[in-house]
Amino acid sequence: MKNNKQETLNILVYSDIFHYPLTKKEIYERGKIEMADVEICLRTLIQENKVFLFGDFYTLQNNKEIVENRLKRNALAQEFMIRAKLITKIIINFPFIRGILLSGSMSKNCMDEDSDIDFFIITEPGKLWVAHLFCSLFKKIFLLNDKKYFCYNFFLDSDHLRIDHESIYTAMEIKTLIPLYGYSYYELLLKQNEWANNYFPNQSVLSNVDVAKKQTYIQKIIEFCLNNPIGDFIDREFLTWSIKRRRKRLEPKLFANPNFYTNLQSHIAKAHITDTYPNIIKEYCRKVKEYSY
Repeated sequence: MKNNKQETLNILVYSDIFHYPLTKKEIYERGKIEMADVEICLRTLIQENKVFLFGDFYTLQNNKEIVENRLKRNALAQEFMIRAKLITKIIINFPFIRGILLSGSMSKNCMDEDSDIDFFIITEPGKLWVAHLFCSLFKKIFLLNDKKYFCYNFFLDSDHLRIDHESIYTAMEIKTLIPLYGYSYYELLLKQNEWANNYFPNQSVLSNVDVAKKQTYIQKIIEFCLNNPIGDFIDREFLTWSIKRRRKRLEPKLFANPNFYTNLQSHIAKAHITDTYPNIIKEYCRKVKEYSY
């Protein structure tokens, strides 16, 4: 019983970092214990004044406003989803893109006014940086370099879908990805990262909601023109240029730890330039100790 209560508290601890109360179903999906045990633990934790219930939402904070804030963020996420699908319908025309998934706040159904729509993109092997180039040109020319509705902060090619740095943060990101295009690649990504089930075994796999079921003619034509040595040259040169440019602009520490920050290689483009990941892990460990039995 004690272990189950601690497990339940740890789930709420992680969500509390984001000021995001959870429903009973969400607690079950983010944990390792059966629903009946979740219900018992929640009743006990409420009696002990460690957890508070407002409507259908459980939280560590005795503050009803956190629930009202969550509902506003959920509603905003639904508005942003319309824009995310529109952007997806555009970028599926770009060459060598095989999978498009939503990540970050969008995949948690939790958006603020200043949130970006984060995209996780899977590409054809050997052409990741060609795909990246088209995304960059689209953002700079048509979105005036505004990342709010198109923040592409993670590219992987389909031969390198395993994410090696195992943590509750990366597991959460993987298990909550929302597939909008290339559902078979989403399934492959989950299969290559089955280790995430060690953190969230109850999290269900999302159903197929592809905005398009197959490659577009525009994409096929562009790929025909670039699936050759010229395309290979563009891929290598854009990678080299991107590394040089970022090393001039970014702090050296952002290249020192590719698990937390920036990782630019032929098969991956990850541009995390803040301390979000390490800070969340640090705060989670601190709060787990604070709420431990």
